[in-house]
Amino acid sequence: MTLSMKSLTMLVLLLAGLMLMTTGCSQDEVTGPDPEQTLYAQDPLDDVLKSTDGRTPLDPLDRLARLAEVLGLDEDQLAALTVAYLEFRDGVAALSTQVHNGEITLEEARAAVADLRETFEAEWQVILTAEQWDLLQDMRFQGQQRDGRNHHHQAPHDRWTAWLGEVGVDEAQVADILEALDVLHSGMQDLRAQMRDGTLTREEAREAAEILRADFDAALQSILTEEQYDALMLLRPDCGGPRHR
Repeated sequence: MTLSMKSLTMLVLLLAGLMLMTTGCSQDEVTGPDPEQTLYAQDPLDDVLKSTDGRTPLDPLDRLARLAEVLGLDEDQLAALTVAYLEFRDGVAALSTQVHNGEITLEEARAAVADLRETFEAEWQVILTAEQWDLLQDMRFQGQQRDGRNHHHQAPHDRWTAWLGEVGVDEAQVADILEALDVLHSGMQDLRAQMRDGTLTREEAREAAEILRADFDAALQSILTEEQYDALMLLRPDCGGPRHR
């Protein structure tokens, strides 16, 4: 075999080896999104904490302490919220393990996390005062906007009136929706009082809050057209907006 043939043979072998190495690296690198990271992306505290000063601690207890600081939670509220939030996190961790073990798909886990978040939303709406809940929605909006930290806190009616103006409702629709909003807030206030005086357990208050939220959503759907309702969902921070879904 001549020298040139040897060189050509070695070059071919070298190229073949490089192709195998490259293929192997590509297979190792393209493993899809990390399930736990993907699922935790739905954490309900993320957008709230982003709106403050960029401080978004990773440790759950640090996140709760930061939230208590910015919302002005008292000890009872922080204790109740800690239980609810850690239950949410434990649920997400369990779903992540199931995905890793091949027991469920990532899509199934995402749907389950959405249910966990909905339960958490109902629970902390009972835990917070009406003023804290309204501030929370503003903070979520600002966190999702990323550059909205200088926005002023809006009263709930003002915020809802602005949203409804964007989706093109008439004055009668606005009046009906604000009335339904008052019913929701009044109901949550009653649940909060009953939970504090021991008339309702935490689980009972959460279930009642879910019913109130469902009733409010049903009222929205009956008042708005389908197009208006879908547009509103894209604006509401507690439903994944603005334009975030």
